[in-house]
Amino acid sequence: MDNITHGLAGLLVADAAGHWLERRGVRITPRARRTLSVLGVVAAEFPDSDLLYSGPVLRMGNLGYLLHHRGHTHTIVWAVFSALLLWWAARWWVNSGSSDGGGSDRGNLRGGLLAVAVIGTLSHLLLDFTNSYGVHPFWPFDNRWFYGDAVFIVEPWLWLVSIPALFFNRPSRSGRGVLALFFVLIIAATLLLGEVARDVAVVLVVFAAGWPVLQWRLPAGVRTMSGLGAWALVTAGFFVASARAESAVRAAVAGVSATERVLDVSLNPGPGDWGCWSALVMSTDGDDYRVTSAFVAPFAGARPLATCEARYGSGRIGSDVLGGLAAAEPSSFVATTHVRWRLSWRRPRAEFQQLARSHCEVQAALRFMRVPVWQRVGERELVLSDARFGVGGGGFSELLVPAAGECGLRRAWIPGWLPPRRELYSAR
Repeated sequence: MDNITHGLAGLLVADAAGHWLERRGVRITPRARRTLSVLGVVAAEFPDSDLLYSGPVLRMGNLGYLLHHRGHTHTIVWAVFSALLLWWAARWWVNSGSSDGGGSDRGNLRGGLLAVAVIGTLSHLLLDFTNSYGVHPFWPFDNRWFYGDAVFIVEPWLWLVSIPALFFNRPSRSGRGVLALFFVLIIAATLLLGEVARDVAVVLVVFAAGWPVLQWRLPAGVRTMSGLGAWALVTAGFFVASARAESAVRAAVAGVSATERVLDVSLNPGPGDWGCWSALVMSTDGDDYRVTSAFVAPFAGARPLATCEARYGSGRIGSDVLGGLAAAEPSSFVATTHVRWRLSWRRPRAEFQQLARSHCEVQAALRFMRVPVWQRVGERELVLSDARFGVGGGGFSELLVPAAGECGLRRAWIPGWLPPRRELYSAR
């Protein structure tokens, strides 16, 4: 998720902890209250500390980012360790400015700070799981990637349901000012950037006009819980829609060919839109590996495929990522009520295995790439991409692979994540 969403989640956790402490009779000084808020935001952002070394520092180019962002810092082990570190710092800061530790009950205050630190760091992993990028939280016990495939990377509903609840609970004008700015920014982006379907944008704006009025009338504690509850409902709605979309895609493929075996389905919703999804389907058919793109309408009775195509079929968000592959062609799969196939790209599975065997860079990149595609750019070079993030244009997931030769990578810098497409390595 984007860092503003992470920060909003951390503030909600901090406010909830503050209300819990007050109900237990703990007197929270202004210093302790500020510490709770800062701790919530810092804890929720802390796993992204891998950005300090996952780029140019490792001198691995794009490969360093792919392998190390959402890497070891996005694990439960690191979350617990970093939470304890942040908890210690927060306790020291509160105690250094107050003779009673910031409240009448030091034990409860310490417990509240610990809860904010732990839940805040874990919230980062949980939110990152919800989209199609993925996380591997159970390292070192399980090195697999896990994908939620449910929430858009910048989801406007999450901003709109959380900011009003936070705004009215902020004691300072500066805090309210920053939140108000974010609220205006997400509304402006919804209306002006063209990423959000026009009918969805109208619903979002109407909600943005009414929700703050309701929040203003609620007591502070109820306000925070309503923000958390609305956040959970929005997320649950996207997960339900994602499950229906995947089921529809798999049923559509099964109806096309008895020999087509689906390996994986990567899904993304339209921003703010439970009813329109894009899909990338990885499959095998005999000796071939295939990637196929599609529009999916999980609730076709309420939001038909025709509406999704009209809303997203043109413009940047509707552009087909497989269109950057010279060998891509219109899919021959048969459309259904819920799925409209777009482009398809296929290569011999043996070619995939040869690339993995002969290039150490490819071997390393496949520890991240969920939807690997490739094409030659010369007699001796090719570009390997993860189609989730575009093909062509030099995006962050693209890797220029030279002719096979001596490996220049430092093996110690290649983490042991299990390749998402490892089933293609073995013979049938």
